[in-house]
Amino acid sequence: MKQNKRWLAPLALFCLLLLFSGCGSHYEPDALSYVLLIGIDEGTQNNLRISFMIANPKELAGGSGAQNSTGGGDEVKGTASPVATVESPSLYAAMNMVNTFVGRKISLMHAKGIIFSEKMARNGSMAIFIPALTQYRETRGTAFLAVSKDKPEKILHEMKPLLEANPAKYIELLAATSQYTGFIPSIQLQEFYNESKVEGIAPVSILFASSKNKPSEDGKGSLRREGAYVAGQMAKRGGVALEAMGAAAFRDGKMVGELNGDETTLQAMLRGKFKRGIFSMEDPLKPKNILSMDVVSARKPKIKVRLTNQGAVIDAKISLEGNLLGATSTIDYALPKYRPILEKDFSDMIKKQAEDLIIKTQQEYKADILGFGTKARHLVLTQKQWQELKWRDLYEQAEVNIEVDYKLRRTGNLFRIMPLLKPEQGIDEGDNPQ
Repeated sequence: MKQNKRWLAPLALFCLLLLFSGCGSHYEPDALSYVLLIGIDEGTQNNLRISFMIANPKELAGGSGAQNSTGGGDEVKGTASPVATVESPSLYAAMNMVNTFVGRKISLMHAKGIIFSEKMARNGSMAIFIPALTQYRETRGTAFLAVSKDKPEKILHEMKPLLEANPAKYIELLAATSQYTGFIPSIQLQEFYNESKVEGIAPVSILFASSKNKPSEDGKGSLRREGAYVAGQMAKRGGVALEAMGAAAFRDGKMVGELNGDETTLQAMLRGKFKRGIFSMEDPLKPKNILSMDVVSARKPKIKVRLTNQGAVIDAKISLEGNLLGATSTIDYALPKYRPILEKDFSDMIKKQAEDLIIKTQQEYKADILGFGTKARHLVLTQKQWQELKWRDLYEQAEVNIEVDYKLRRTGNLFRIMPLLKPEQGIDEGDNPQ
C-alpha cells in the first residue's frame, strides 16, 4: 500500500503537466499567412512602406507555380507568392494592417530574407531597424539581409522563379549561391547585427537590383571578368528579372560603398568564408586566349596582426587549389614546365585584386569589412585597452602583406591537348608545336 502511494505524487504531477501542453501560439497552421520575404522602404504617406511576399498554400500544394500578375504589378488569382504592401509607422503595425485584408494572421516564422532600400541603408535608418527585427520572437536570425538598388517592393514582384514551384525554395537557393559563386556575401540578420555592435569588423550585405542591361545586337565586346559587375549591370536576357551580385559595405550603420562580384569573392576569401568559384583569366603564355578554372579554398586564411613603432602590420595568407576547366589555347598545362607558370600567374592576379580591395577599404570606405580587427584583439588584455588602441585609426594606416598560394590539381579529361589539323601550317596529326 505504501509503495502505491509513492507513485501517486509523480502520477499526479504528470497529469498536471498534460494540462499545460499544446500549441504555444494557439493558432492553427491554416489560420496563418506565412511571409517568405520582407521589403522595407521609406514611405510617402507614413514612416515606412512595408512589403510582404506571402506563401499561397493552395497554389504550392497544386504545384502549378503560376506567376501571373496584372500590368500594374498587383497579383491576381493563381499566384504562388502574392505581395502585399502597406505604409505604416512600424513593421509590426504593418503586419496588423495586412491582417485586415489578407484573411489570415501574418507570421514571420518562415521569413527567409529581409530587403532594405538603398536609401535607408545610406542614411542609417536601416541599422536603426535591425535591433527591432532581432527583438521579435518570430524573426529568424538566419534570414539573409540585402540592400536593393531599386524599390524593395519591385524586387519582391520580380522574384518569380522559373524552375521552382515553391518560391521559398527559390529564395533559399538564391541566397546559397554564395557557396559556389562567391559573388554575394553569406550574411544573416543576426550576424549583421553582431558585427554592427563591435569594434574591429564592419558588416556587409547582399546587393539586389532588377535587370536593366540587355545584350546589344551590334558592336564588338571586349574582355570583362564575370565578377566585374554589381547588381543591375549584367548584360542578360531571360530568366528571373533580378540580379544578386556584389555587396553593400557599411560603416557606423551606414552604407558607404559597393563591392562588385570579384571584390565580394576576395572579401569572402580573407574572411574565411569562400568555398568555391569559377575564375576566368588570360592565358599567361597566350594572352589573347582565355582560361577558366574551378577554384576552391584549400584551408582557412592565416591572418596575423602585430604592432610596430610605425603602426599595425597585417600578414594574410590565402590558400587555394583548383582545376583547369578549359582553355582556348593548345598549351598543355599538365606538363611540369607549364604548370608553375599558370599557378604563379593566377596567384599574382588574386594578390593584386586583394591589395586593391584592401586599399579601397582603408581609403574610401574607412571600414574593416575584412575583419582583421578580430585578429588584433589578442594584442590587448582588457576591453578598456582595446578601446584605447583605436583599431579603426590603426587599420586606415596599416601595412597589409598578402600572400597567395595556389595549386593546380587537375587539367581536364584530355590526356594530351592537341591542336586542330592544319598541314598547310605545318601542324600534322600527332604534333603539338607548344
